[in-house]
Amino acid sequence: MSNAVHWTDLPKEIGEDFVSHVGDYDYPFYLSEKEEWVHCKRLKKLKGKVKICEPFLIMELNRFVPYLEGKHVKFHPLNMPYLKIGKIEIMGFVIYASQDSRFYEYHVDDGTGAISVYFNKKQFELTRQERKRIDEKYSKDAKNIDIKLLKSQTCPKHLPKPRPNFNYPPDTSLQDIAIFEHNWAMETNNGTLGREIKRCDYIHAIGYCTLDFSYGERPHEEITFTNLSTVKNTFLATKVTCLSEHEYNRKLYSWLNTVVRRRYDENSNEPEFIPKPEDLQMQVESS
Repeated sequence: MSNAVHWTDLPKEIGEDFVSHVGDYDYPFYLSEKEEWVHCKRLKKLKGKVKICEPFLIMELNRFVPYLEGKHVKFHPLNMPYLKIGKIEIMGFVIYASQDSRFYEYHVDDGTGAISVYFNKKQFELTRQERKRIDEKYSKDAKNIDIKLLKSQTCPKHLPKPRPNFNYPPDTSLQDIAIFEHNWAMETNNGTLGREIKRCDYIHAIGYCTLDFSYGERPHEEITFTNLSTVKNTFLATKVTCLSEHEYNRKLYSWLNTVVRRRYDENSNEPEFIPKPEDLQMQVESS
């Protein structure tokens, strides 16, 4: 076995300054030829790259293949260079949070993997201003309730918990309060819009996968083969939302049984749970 080649060794014809391009692979001899996803093969026939904008597990992000497109680093699924990863969604539990002068950084784990999520402070300030505007609107409307408008709205089945330190006029009915609080909760994502994200929060993030070049773009002339193969993936978020544990579990369960399953399961159109024949027989007998 003295002639064995380690998978990280470069083929002789590839130099240290090699940079992968669209359709090229860094280790063509070692990579599996199997396409990563089973449901996108038909897209090969389309001209140009097809942009994919879907929810992903963090584990999947670490299997993306980086490549250069012009001056930017982009990603595609393994052995599927005709696809381009666009704006995507991820979720997870915040293990720790930090910040510098430009970004909030959240180290997020969804049970399949972990990744650093960067959220621009200027973008966060926009959500904080939006929250302030919504609070001011409802504070003003609560002092001058439009009875005609409320009569056209349905009272929620579950009375929301009133906001602390927020008072309605003494003659306001419980139904009117319930409608107001429900509408406020819908517009502010249950009060989490514009709230500072902390450790142990559940979050939903929308944005782009990128390489960790310390938050900044690196000139494409300086991006080497080593960068593409060793620099870790990070996530640059354009929107970050807090979730309750119940919302997180419900959304994750939905992803696993729809978009994630469709990518890898050749029989994804079958029912989630296929009962055994004896179980079906028992159901017939009991009916």
